[in-house]
Amino acid sequence: MTFVFTNPRHHLDMMVPVAAKLRDKGEAVQFLSLAELRGLRTPELRDRLPGVNVVRLLPPWIRKNSSTGAGLGTSGGAGAIARQTAQLVTWHAVLGPLLRYRLRSADVVVVPNDAAFPYNTLTSLLRDRRIPFVLLQEGIRFPLPTEHRQGLPYGGNGADVVCSWGEASAEHFRKVAPPSTVAVTGSPRWDDVSPAAWSDQGSALMAKLGLTKKPLLYLSNTVDDQGFCSTTQKMELFANFVARAAPVLGGRAIVVKLHLRENVDAFRHVAADQTVAQVHVLGTEGLFETLAMGQAAVVLASTVGLEALAFGLPLGVLALPGHGHVFEYVSRGAATALTLENLTETIPQMLAAPHEPDQTTRDFLDRHLANRGRAASLIADRIIDVRRRWS
Repeated sequence: MTFVFTNPRHHLDMMVPVAAKLRDKGEAVQFLSLAELRGLRTPELRDRLPGVNVVRLLPPWIRKNSSTGAGLGTSGGAGAIARQTAQLVTWHAVLGPLLRYRLRSADVVVVPNDAAFPYNTLTSLLRDRRIPFVLLQEGIRFPLPTEHRQGLPYGGNGADVVCSWGEASAEHFRKVAPPSTVAVTGSPRWDDVSPAAWSDQGSALMAKLGLTKKPLLYLSNTVDDQGFCSTTQKMELFANFVARAAPVLGGRAIVVKLHLRENVDAFRHVAADQTVAQVHVLGTEGLFETLAMGQAAVVLASTVGLEALAFGLPLGVLALPGHGHVFEYVSRGAATALTLENLTETIPQMLAAPHEPDQTTRDFLDRHLANRGRAASLIADRIIDVRRRWS
């Protein structure tokens, strides 16, 4: 079985437990890394999965010029054409030949995405070569503006099995893929996570940042790549949020945690311009230790909202210009609806709220994160079933 990844954090967090289960069942597994295409670094797996081979397909220097590796993209006109042209050149000149060679004897390929480049072209290659593939859901699923404009629905590009985190995502996938291919397996990332076990790491991170009170967490994500707004609008939203929330923080800091592909320097530049709030923009610190030190959390349209809820944090969703409160956090009562105009009322309420999830939140988590503790095993079994059907 061959696992292909581009994000060395959350992709590997969900793939490594599955690969471990497969190896325990006597299956041979390998990893192909395209991390450098995203401007990231291919990690070693010797500590997490000893004896498993990780093949880096691209040289490290490509990280300095990884403009072809972004998601579906949001720029229109010449910008979109330039990106698509760069992707086609990259695929035909480099990635296509490398992947054809590395996958020449693959029995099953496991991917985290089938819509964004390079996975859209990779899955076409797999279908043409009659190599079965399994899609592991990598984040919360709901219709994205980019998918609507470009006709590339995540989950709808021919996977033999779409492994869904929960019934909520399964409802989405059944609209874009044959229902018989959708399996509610859960997320392997959550099989062994105990929020209480991260308490010490959270305290250590607070001490490192010099904080005496648990901070408000601002958990950003690539809503600009998803098509909800431009990067400029996203940064303006962040700046306005900090300015308007600062007077009601009660001496707490704002700690910002970014997606790997977001620009740390850009956020730190905005933070440096703030004179009324203490703002820390994290770099390589982990998500779980960050959640463990938080008092409450704010998201835009991100999977980390689920993780914040699982850590017991009161959650707020900040409205996106022209789109409102994205995903169903607010509509199903699991989060507070935040706008730039209501922050003086809502932020103090969130900071004062208990960290014990109520029944609504527990039901929401069950809807989105099924089979906690068993997900890796269930997915491994599905992958083996696919291999057997094609053998």
